[in-house]
Amino acid sequence: MNSLKTVFSEQFNNVYMIGRLSAYELKKLYANSFLGGIWIILNPIIQIAVYGVTFGLGIRGGRPIDGIPYFTWMICGLIPWFFISASIMQGSNAIYNRINTVARMNFPLSITPTYVIVAQLYTHLVLLILLITIVSITVGIGNIHLIELLYYIFASFCFLLSLSFITSTLSTMMRDIHLLIQQATRMLLYLTPVLWEASEHAPKFLLDLMKLNPFFYVVEGYRSALIYDNFNYLLSPLTAYFWGLVVIMLIVGTTLHVKFRRNFVDYL
Repeated sequence: MNSLKTVFSEQFNNVYMIGRLSAYELKKLYANSFLGGIWIILNPIIQIAVYGVTFGLGIRGGRPIDGIPYFTWMICGLIPWFFISASIMQGSNAIYNRINTVARMNFPLSITPTYVIVAQLYTHLVLLILLITIVSITVGIGNIHLIELLYYIFASFCFLLSLSFITSTLSTMMRDIHLLIQQATRMLLYLTPVLWEASEHAPKFLLDLMKLNPFFYVVEGYRSALIYDNFNYLLSPLTAYFWGLVVIMLIVGTTLHVKFRRNFVDYL
């Protein structure tokens, strides 16, 4: 618990620095491209178009899901997935990619995963504006619950941050971990009902097993907030399971981080 207090103290004492570094991180990402920040929108639009044609028109033949156009249903899961996958990958490399720069500075290393994920959150918020616009046009604005949506944004951020404390520490100590995370993230896209409706394809026992995947909770939560007009999902036992997992991962992640951070340079 002392590690948790230490990390939380470093976060709160460096809020301004987190904001500045996250903005710089986002700016650096597109600094050398001709289109610059336009890629924030353009890159996901290209991916959405590919998935929409492949799964919506090709595999499903344009059939809706629960009366919702497949394209709308799909992007309600795909846009949060973009945030999830980018945060997993960038978060796991957060310390390794920057340790040489900050090793000789009086720098609170625990804020590194935080500002990296905050930078991804900026992109996510821009895409959410596009998503809400599309949902309003295709389904109607009446089903959108902004407070519930804000909750799932916060929930996903907390989970990804707690995960990144674990992965950034382990992948700095052993680079094979980062390669495993890459493969696992690719698999999770298809193991999470981002592009396909779980209740249509999975038997009940398998569906119950899939719900243990925390990203199932996040993706279905976004859909609940945007298109289903249903608070029951928020009040389900999955909420307690999800936050229990967040707390456990946060304790484990901060403990690992504080224990090994003085020796990170030795692993390079």
